[in-house]
Amino acid sequence: MEIRFAAVRITLLITLLATVSAEFATAQVPDSSEAEVGLTRIECAGDDSTYTFRFRGAIIDTGTVDASYEVILTAAHGLPSDVDVLRRRCRVVGAEDGRYRIESVWRPTSQGRGSVDDWAVLLTERRFRGHVKRVRTLAADNAARQQMAGNEMPVRLPLRFTGGERACSLTQPGSLGVNLAAELFGHTCRAWFGHSGSPILTTVEGEVYVLGIHLGSLWIVENHASLEIGRYLDVKIIKTIHAATARQRE
Repeated sequence: MEIRFAAVRITLLITLLATVSAEFATAQVPDSSEAEVGLTRIECAGDDSTYTFRFRGAIIDTGTVDASYEVILTAAHGLPSDVDVLRRRCRVVGAEDGRYRIESVWRPTSQGRGSVDDWAVLLTERRFRGHVKRVRTLAADNAARQQMAGNEMPVRLPLRFTGGERACSLTQPGSLGVNLAAELFGHTCRAWFGHSGSPILTTVEGEVYVLGIHLGSLWIVENHASLEIGRYLDVKIIKTIHAATARQRE
């Protein structure tokens, strides 16, 4: 399976972890009145500094109100593999277009599972200034994932401009003849190049959560159509976010 990645040139663990079981109630789509909820941008300069690789990330609410950092969840495929190169060339873009250096990065220890391993957690050197909407994390077990996809649960991929968004939901890839790993999901949200790492949001009991991140598009030859692909949050990702939070508190 080849996924076309959407990238373009140009306090406490219990606070973090909301686990959803098979008894998951019907969720609601998050209010789109705040176009940038949970959303940030990441920019990495190219080898010769003549271009910039842009993609996105989710700003995680770690439950720590006096933190001096931000924890960002994003797609790994936009980041340089070398940590020193990453720190030198990449910046997280916060409110009012401020640039923030990256202090640390965590990636999956396994790298052989393709899109399942396409995620990374970043820790910035400083806290974002200005008005920032951080989002809490939500990890669903396999039974809940099947239920959510089967019910075509409403979700939202923030685009920074609400006029460009459309109502979207999780979808069942099997109906298109596509088999995805349990950690991946299909969705119908509008997305373009540069949107890798965007948070996929849902609302449960009035609280907005990040359910996963957008990775890219899969072209289905037989159907002459594309399927948008995302990566669910799971316990492994949640524990990595907790490790980033604990690192800052040391």
